[in-house]
Amino acid sequence: AMERIAGGLFSVVVTLGCVPVIRCPRGGAPEMVARKLNKLIAQHPTLLRSKGHQTSHHRPVLVIMDRNMDLITPIQHASTYQALIDDVLDHHANRVEFNVKPEGGEDANNRRRGRAPPPVRKKLDIDPDTDPFYSRHKFNPFPEAIESNGTELQDVTRREQQIRSKTSGSEDAAAAAAAAGGSSDLATAVESLPILLERKKKLEVHTSILQAVMNEVAARDVPQFYELEASLATGTYKNDSSKAKKDVMELVTDPTKGNVDDKVRLVIVYVLSAAGKSADIDEVAQAMKESLEMKGSTVNGGAAITEGSNATLGTLTKEDRARLEMGLRAIEYLKKLRSMQMIPTDVMQTEVSGGAGSAGSDMLSSFMARATNQATGLLAKATDRLGTMLGKIHKHRATLVVENICEMRPNTEDDDYLYLDPRVKGDVDVLSLRNATRAPVREAIAFMIGGGCYGEYQNLQMVANERRNVTYGSTEIVDPSTFLSHLGKLV
Repeated sequence: AMERIAGGLFSVVVTLGCVPVIRCPRGGAPEMVARKLNKLIAQHPTLLRSKGHQTSHHRPVLVIMDRNMDLITPIQHASTYQALIDDVLDHHANRVEFNVKPEGGEDANNRRRGRAPPPVRKKLDIDPDTDPFYSRHKFNPFPEAIESNGTELQDVTRREQQIRSKTSGSEDAAAAAAAAGGSSDLATAVESLPILLERKKKLEVHTSILQAVMNEVAARDVPQFYELEASLATGTYKNDSSKAKKDVMELVTDPTKGNVDDKVRLVIVYVLSAAGKSADIDEVAQAMKESLEMKGSTVNGGAAITEGSNATLGTLTKEDRARLEMGLRAIEYLKKLRSMQMIPTDVMQTEVSGGAGSAGSDMLSSFMARATNQATGLLAKATDRLGTMLGKIHKHRATLVVENICEMRPNTEDDDYLYLDPRVKGDVDVLSLRNATRAPVREAIAFMIGGGCYGEYQNLQMVANERRNVTYGSTEIVDPSTFLSHLGKLV
């Protein structure tokens, strides 16, 4: 496996056409991959002589990391648009699939039998490389994406109506416009209509996706899980473990909040946080199990229970029981790793200064004011249910590591991580470089062994700026439910 990963990274380096500096933690899979990659590059006959798109003073830095350094990020709930799509909907290779209620109401047979009509499976393709709206808003908090979609759709519809009103006027009006020299403006407007309609079509695709995500988020009360997980990960409960236990216990035993995966994921974040004590973890996990088995959940199989459905409060579907068993196995596996001190349980995420204080409250107040003035429907629903997803800015573990290395901060990973340069024989002593002038990092490549996620990819963009680009890669991209099942199979 290490040979395959090193070979894949070597292909990336060859494609880039430039030789990176390789950084990684000492020991384990990252060092094995880094040394194999370093050897492959050093033995390449022409790569070392090539400068590619980089000058010798601004070479890229490749940071290879291990998933065990941060197991919270791929399991916790997200707040940004693209990450939420990957979390709550079926999302693979830029295709999004979800169920919607059929249009036109119930058919006669279903009405007579008192059954809800079967849902319709919707499949939509979204690509940030060809979709301007998705490219601009995939990293934004979900409520902001809702607001921007509504605003842009209103603007496009208004412009479409203006063009159609010009072209649908009487012949006398058209002749008068031509006499006044407006014929060129009219022709330009008509030519722009197909582009405008294509943009409107893409915006309507996002409206459907936003609605589907909103339905899941609201049904499962995702913001409550997101808020509590963020507090655990940032060490808010570090000095108050009893309150952490109480808050987690209340949420995972409430049958009206979340589905099985949501609750298991929260318990896992609790296990991985500094606030979770061994005895408390056992008690919380057992309470969650008993609550789900006795009371069930209002959200079964990823969808809220509706009137007329076969699932009822107090029961779990066969699929949910399997997911609960898998989740409990994952919790046991992480407890073992924790007892052997094989995974970190310190503060895994850092709150950005000013991110959730007054600036955060100002952002939330401004959003609510705009929602009140602009519209009802989806935006109003988002205002009511998603307020906690605004103004919360946290740097995840991988982001902090890459930032420390790019900024060359002393007494951080920049000192501790192995420094390999294919142009130099042997290991480079980083401490000796402290006295030398190092070129600033213009290109950083973060690679995660053991699976990555959209939340981590988006969080890493906080390190990027107008002078630095950050690229993200991993052995595979997994959604939280898939990562949870992987953990459950490791026992």
